[in-house]
Amino acid sequence: MNKIGAIGVVEVTYYSNGVLVLDEMLKSADVALLGWHRLLGGKMVHIIIHGDVSSVNAAMDAARKCDTIVGENNIKIVITISNPHPEIVNLVTNVAVTE
Repeated sequence: MNKIGAIGVVEVTYYSNGVLVLDEMLKSADVALLGWHRLLGGKMVHIIIHGDVSSVNAAMDAARKCDTIVGENNIKIVITISNPHPEIVNLVTNVAVTE
């Protein structure tokens, strides 16, 4: 995989909320989906996107603004990791998900 400028990680409750948040992030900036992890039967979702730092930051801002739609208690974590170490990228793309 080519060097990644930044990754964004969002943790949100409920699968449908995750889909909505991902849609808003993808529409807001030039980012791409890197990983999607569903836990607890879809009650917890981790969304990982990547792109350049400014695009990922814009997408993370869009994710935070989704709290008005999905409820502020349903968006748990929104973070940007600039210049992630290759092992972090490997971790978020290859994590085993168990239900």
